[in-house]
Amino acid sequence: MRPSRRTAVLVLAAAVSLLFAWSLDSAPALFLAGSILGLVALRAFLFLHAAGTVASSVRVARRATPFIIRQGSPVTVTCTVHFLLPPGLRADVSDVPPPGAPLTKGSVTAGNTLPGSHDITLAYGISCISCGRLSFGGVDIVLHDPFFSLLLPFRGGNFSVPTLLVDPVGRFRAGDGSGIVGEKDTEARRLLRGYGIRSFRGYMPGDDPRTIDWKLTAKHGKLFVREYAGMTGKSPLLVVDLPDSAMPCPVPLRDAVLGSALDAAREMCRMPRGCSLMVICGPNLLSFLPNERSSARLERALREYSSPQQVSRCYRALDPAVAEVFRQRLGESGVSGNDDFSRKLAEVYSAFIPAMEPLPFEVQCARALARQGDTALHVLSTGWGDTSHLAILGLQARRRGVDARIGIPDSVVSPDLLRRLKGCGYSVVRVMA
Repeated sequence: MRPSRRTAVLVLAAAVSLLFAWSLDSAPALFLAGSILGLVALRAFLFLHAAGTVASSVRVARRATPFIIRQGSPVTVTCTVHFLLPPGLRADVSDVPPPGAPLTKGSVTAGNTLPGSHDITLAYGISCISCGRLSFGGVDIVLHDPFFSLLLPFRGGNFSVPTLLVDPVGRFRAGDGSGIVGEKDTEARRLLRGYGIRSFRGYMPGDDPRTIDWKLTAKHGKLFVREYAGMTGKSPLLVVDLPDSAMPCPVPLRDAVLGSALDAAREMCRMPRGCSLMVICGPNLLSFLPNERSSARLERALREYSSPQQVSRCYRALDPAVAEVFRQRLGESGVSGNDDFSRKLAEVYSAFIPAMEPLPFEVQCARALARQGDTALHVLSTGWGDTSHLAILGLQARRRGVDARIGIPDSVVSPDLLRRLKGCGYSVVRVMA
């Protein structure tokens, strides 16, 4: 609670009267000082009582459209604040936008001086520069009277809804090659209509309107589409490799991968058998959704682990089969060249290979790739830091004859990184814008 200028003058007058009463031993001056201080205390009590009445009557209803947007998109907000204002007070109502969402139009503040019940509506626009789940800061009400002013902050709960879901900017381009030697790979998905209908399912945005079954739609009151027996195409397995939150990875890299993953998930879930999603952080499997058709579930899984933390790591982990190949090569070179170092290194491999077991991440990748008979692997990664887990994933895909493609942001692209990724078994290396 802040005193006004009038209150400061009265308190100064009371102090001067007390000084005169003490120095001159004047009873009238003492009575005047007491009267002034009593008036100020009475006004403070009445003001706090009125502020309590206002605080207990506040209700907030806020609407933001749209609430699922891309980074930098505009949002229209309408906030209605209901409160009861006692006589003699003035109220200034302010809505608090989410952090990282500057005001683009309108005003977030309005005032009222009339006593009674009021509904103040604030209409304004914001632009969401930050990404993720953005909640409103709440509502601030500043009360004024001739003697005092008080800020009433309302935070959390119903005062901070709704929550905006802001997707980072990113673009998934399924048909682009690396462009190192000018190659451009195209990936066409065609609907081959056979003579029979395999099944029916609910309509999803992006489905061909010509596949809608109007008889079934009229019977159940909702849109259904036909899935023909001639539908072909590989089942996509989308692997999203998110950076460790404890490592110094630039935020734009993470946002580019997350934005591209959201675009890819929305596109792939329209496939005939849906989209399988793996969310990993290095060699840590965070989430796995097999054959998912709901884009909302895929987006929820990606947003839930948007800032993960690695628990285990696999710096240059060696596969037992690869280690056996190295041992054989070292043994051959040691016999032919009589190399003592190669012979001893081969002995070390021979001693450790029987006790080597596959990492849990290798088993998880093998099971995920084995769930589909005809799988296309799409990996999205920042390419930041250690890439041993990407090598494990590429090796498992190569063993099963799975077409593996990887996408990395163009800001970290280097010939050496592309060469290493292609050497890990990825047939196509895409560069994300």
